[in-house]
Amino acid sequence: MKSISPHRLREHQFPQEHSCLCPDCSTAYRDHALGPGEIILCTCCGRRLKKYHDPHALQQSWALTTASCLFLFMANATPMMVFDVSGNTQSSFMITGVESLFAQGYWPLALLVFLSAIALPTVHLILLWYLLGGCSLKRAWPGLSSILSIVELFMPWNLIPVFAVGVMAAVLKLEQLGQIHWKSGALWIGFLALSSLMVTLSFDRSLLEQRIADIDARDTKSS
Repeated sequence: MKSISPHRLREHQFPQEHSCLCPDCSTAYRDHALGPGEIILCTCCGRRLKKYHDPHALQQSWALTTASCLFLFMANATPMMVFDVSGNTQSSFMITGVESLFAQGYWPLALLVFLSAIALPTVHLILLWYLLGGCSLKRAWPGLSSILSIVELFMPWNLIPVFAVGVMAAVLKLEQLGQIHWKSGALWIGFLALSSLMVTLSFDRSLLEQRIADIDARDTKSS
């Protein structure tokens, strides 16, 4: 990736330049529009001050989050597997493990699994969909700045990929007791694990902050 030193910016003529300060060490640098692969680094402390953003990055993240919401609904609405022991069959959903743990008296563990695998990922994806939708459409939807902070707070609790690995480990042990018949819910969980991981990797706080600031500045100017 190409790096541009703030002190070397004087050697080039950039349109619409203006001076800014590094948020860490207050070193002055000249801000300007970047091209693909370019970043601006502070020569004093090394902080990344600005990087190039794909103009369609937010729309792509929004589409990916929309798909994740759909996968999450299907993963919870359809059974993952059918467990057959001596002719007795039982369908297993995502919530089934939580119910079993609670019935056995392990309610703290049941609550942890419910929050980390179902409740918090659902809230996280819904809020992220709202945030990305407002930023992609450049609409001043209420509470975008607050939701950005909440989304970042919930992100470490999006443990869907960990849940998918745990399901596979449990199935390997259950196969010793009976027959496992996979259902469509397992496929949706796989899609959800992959898409939620991609959503996390594509999250860019600086780009979202910049878009929210642009929306606020436009609305302030128009009013």
